[in-house]
Amino acid sequence: MDFVFVDETGDPGSSVASGASAYFGLALLCVRRDTYEAIRRLLSQIHWLSGTVAAINLGPNPVRALLLLRGLRELVNKGFASASGLFIHKTDYGGRYLEWSDVDTPKSEWPYYLRNYLLRHLLEFHFQRVAEPSESIDLVLDRVMLTESQRQNTLRYLCSETPVPLKQPFSIPKIEHLTIADSDYVGGLEIAHLLAYVLREQAKGTIAQEVASLADFLRIEHFVGHKAGEQN
Repeated sequence: MDFVFVDETGDPGSSVASGASAYFGLALLCVRRDTYEAIRRLLSQIHWLSGTVAAINLGPNPVRALLLLRGLRELVNKGFASASGLFIHKTDYGGRYLEWSDVDTPKSEWPYYLRNYLLRHLLEFHFQRVAEPSESIDLVLDRVMLTESQRQNTLRYLCSETPVPLKQPFSIPKIEHLTIADSDYVGGLEIAHLLAYVLREQAKGTIAQEVASLADFLRIEHFVGHKAGEQN
């Protein structure tokens, strides 16, 4: 089984003029169950060396973040972990749930559906390039405001259980568990949180060269979706 930790950056709202972000994206960290100890040790080392357990973020003094990215890069190169990100720019995104939908749902619920839709594409993007993905995954999402019925609906959707028949199931390993947690107490999410910061800088075009070099293991897709009436 693989552990998959996902965090997001920006927001899925459509009205940029009213304060919504110009971009929205999700980043994931994937770790095999039998190698997760390496992730815990890396985080412990970074926190011990810096003398603090505060969250690790990019910012004016990103020393801890750069150390974490450097260590994570080594773990990815050794095959202990993998990472991916996917983002949209709302000005060039043509997919559903931002300006249109072919599903009969209230527009107020489109942000929830957009998050699910992009999460599905991120998981497919990631696992299409994994040589030997696990047969199943334990998916952990950073805390978002989901009701229990929405959590169950998200799980069914990612498992290809959709009201509209699919031509073929989504290219995602079987999801054994879907957990909503918080990066304050889940190590894998703490790293996914940092990867979401990297994704944000990439989406905004403001990523520093040193950060880009250390995070070159993070495979990123700029997703533009498709026009209404097309299959995707």
